Amino acid sequence: MTKVTRITISSIVDGGICVAASDGQKVYRALHEVIERGGRAEISFFGVTRMTTAFLNAAVGQLYGEFDEATLKSRLASPVDFEDWHLRRLKLVVDRAKLYFSDRERVEAVYRDNLED
Repeated sequence: MTKVTRITISSIVDGGICVAASDGQKVYRALHEVIERGGRAEISFFGVTRMTTAFLNAAVGQLYGEFDEATLKSRLASPVDFEDWHLRRLKLVVDRAKLYFSDRERVEAVYRDNLED
């Protein structure tokens, strides 16, 4: 059985306010390390009082550009210590990341086309 490593967001960012992408990058590095070595990561939202999608994009979303969905499904355990709003934001970010990384060129082309309009 694969060892589960708990990644407590508030411990990594030294508090419950999770808004900066640079703090999300710290969480990303912790998650990436566990996944890359073949472990299983469990995200804990204990103590998180504020959290933006920008933070979550950096922390979790970019994992979908590094690993395939099947790997992430097997290597990310269900989150713990969460409130409903934590999961709603996480789901939003994960859904967007899956869409973006499934066809990055098309998504970027649509984005560029809309900027020109």
